[in-house]
Amino acid sequence: MRLITARTAMVCLACGVGCTNPPKPPVVDATGVTHYMTSRTKQNITCERQPIQLEGDRTELTLTGPCDFVRITGSHNDIEIDIVPGGTIEITGAHNDVTWRQIEPGPPPRLQNSGESNTFHHSGTG
Repeated sequence: MRLITARTAMVCLACGVGCTNPPKPPVVDATGVTHYMTSRTKQNITCERQPIQLEGDRTELTLTGPCDFVRITGSHNDIEIDIVPGGTIEITGAHNDVTWRQIEPGPPPRLQNSGESNTFHHSGTG
């Protein structure tokens, strides 16, 4: 079984396509931050104003609903976020492409980037 898993991993690394993992359930820490830690997956996440931290790599994530605070610590992710007025999107990872949409009129979100080679894109107001 280990040999098959190792061969599959090697094919995924060599090809870079077609290899996805099922999403892992989120973990909520003692401070109330919800952590999503799956890599190489495609997932829709519903925000309910709780702080969210995305820790995976090479994911395609869509966060819908009233997202208030989102931190991205992983790398090579494509992320779409519905953000509330005055919310925060913080990137500490590298090579992330984040598209945000403000769900209602109000002050723009705080976009913080302390990582490397990350991009923010504004897709309009909802």
